[in-house]
Amino acid sequence: MTDTPLETTAALAPARAAVDAVVRRLADVLSSGPVCCGPLDGEIADVVIAEPGEPLDGAAGALVLAVGARETEAAAMVTAAGAVGAVAVAVRIVGDELPDAVGAAAEEAGVAVLGLPLGLRWDRAEAEIRAALAAPADTFAPGRDLFSLAQTVATLTQGVVSVEDGAHRVVAYAGSGDEADELRRRSILGRSCPEPYLALLRRLGVYQRVRAGEEVVMVAEQPELGARRRLVIGINAGRRPLGTIWVQEGDRPLAERAPELLRGAARIAATQLVDHYFQGDARARLASREELSHGLLTGRFDAAALAAHLGIDPAAEADVIAVDLREQGDATAVRADARRAEAAGVMSVHAAAHRDNALVVHACGQLYAILPTPAEEAPLVRWAEELVTTLRRLTGTPVQAVVAGRAERLADIPSVKLRGHRALQLLGRTPEVAVGTHARLAPALLVRDTLELLDQAPRLRFPAVAALADRDRTQGTELARSLLLYLDGFGDVGAVAKQLNVHPNTLRYRIRRAVALTGLDLDDPEHRLAAMLQLRLDLRERDAAAFPGALSTAGAARSLS
Repeated sequence: MTDTPLETTAALAPARAAVDAVVRRLADVLSSGPVCCGPLDGEIADVVIAEPGEPLDGAAGALVLAVGARETEAAAMVTAAGAVGAVAVAVRIVGDELPDAVGAAAEEAGVAVLGLPLGLRWDRAEAEIRAALAAPADTFAPGRDLFSLAQTVATLTQGVVSVEDGAHRVVAYAGSGDEADELRRRSILGRSCPEPYLALLRRLGVYQRVRAGEEVVMVAEQPELGARRRLVIGINAGRRPLGTIWVQEGDRPLAERAPELLRGAARIAATQLVDHYFQGDARARLASREELSHGLLTGRFDAAALAAHLGIDPAAEADVIAVDLREQGDATAVRADARRAEAAGVMSVHAAAHRDNALVVHACGQLYAILPTPAEEAPLVRWAEELVTTLRRLTGTPVQAVVAGRAERLADIPSVKLRGHRALQLLGRTPEVAVGTHARLAPALLVRDTLELLDQAPRLRFPAVAALADRDRTQGTELARSLLLYLDGFGDVGAVAKQLNVHPNTLRYRIRRAVALTGLDLDDPEHRLAAMLQLRLDLRERDAAAFPGALSTAGAARSLS
């Protein structure tokens, strides 16, 4: 198998964004914003990196990063950029103002100039600008563009990441610039992998191996080429090679699960590179895929038609995992959206690594993984526990997940999703529990749903027991709560007395008093069941500990731990 010639590889179609969207993106990074002059209403089609004296051919419609240009050189580059039809130029500044010569050149050339402070590295600036190109300010794209994917992989693997197309051109990258080796820096500045390293890879048969399947290949350190140890995986669509993902080892060893995570990232990247090559605008298809996946989850569209578009058998079974980040109350909407977008990217990589054709969808403030080719519950719980551990570390929130169960066919996914949503509500009562399953929580959900039905039907009551709860409220006694815990505890006086922090004789007196006031027959199972439902209905708002969501969920949690 030979390398794909440069001239036969379709060029990646650029995204577009207004200059003011780029300025807003950089403002978020700088907590202030770049110093600007010139027209800010143009539309950027690409980013071009250039040094003083370098020809700006191909910079029409682009934002030019004037790397290494000092004041006089920067002014000359602004003039040259205007002459070829560039939209904007980014230059390095010292202080808070653009040099007068640069401002004058911008005015005459009719291009916008962004002054970037010394604290913002060029690679970070380019990454943020490309992120603005991939996701304009009025579009919510939860971490699905290649730069966001690269950033997710860098975070999870603890490495420095590059995504290359089939012609070895760098199309996205992420990770600490301080940890990048000389090969990485040359690849970014030159927009392609240096030829000596490519020749080495050919001799080692690396490309032949990564194009044969999903093998993750380790390339040893090459000090003479300025290259640290790397992992690489191919991005393939069937037998067609689309590109590669590289992870360079930085100051820390790569994460133990880096190869597995790379396989997930390659599956996601394949869809995006196919869009680049064949669809013209990757964002259009990605947004459509996200919307259609949401429709599959919520039942808004026909499952068979959606499955055909997404490349999934409509008769296939699928597991559904529901995740809630448990955002804190003081989080702003923007911060919550950003955190959810980051979590969706992380979850997508984990899901794709675990199951081919996995989908991750945001709905109802929660995230859902749809995993075709079902597995047994125990491996799913372990996978969910690993995911929650990662998300808790990255988001700093008490993330929880529920293995919602299996949809026997894709049309059943909305009902399984609803089960997961309701189970997450219940699991929220025990924040110390990371992962629950619908099978474990089903009894508590049944009781909760029953109480909701009873609440809507006032005629269905156990009047004598309801009167007991009213008596407690007016007289400040604890007969109703003591009776409920006694029934829950199968009459274990010692354990229930300890829970209530009273003497066992005190509990016995309360139970005898409750029976006398209500006429309850503790030997009758229907009396006991009716009393438990009525007491839960009356006490759930006054005492959350008596509500079955707390009691049953805690029991389920203990059995999972």
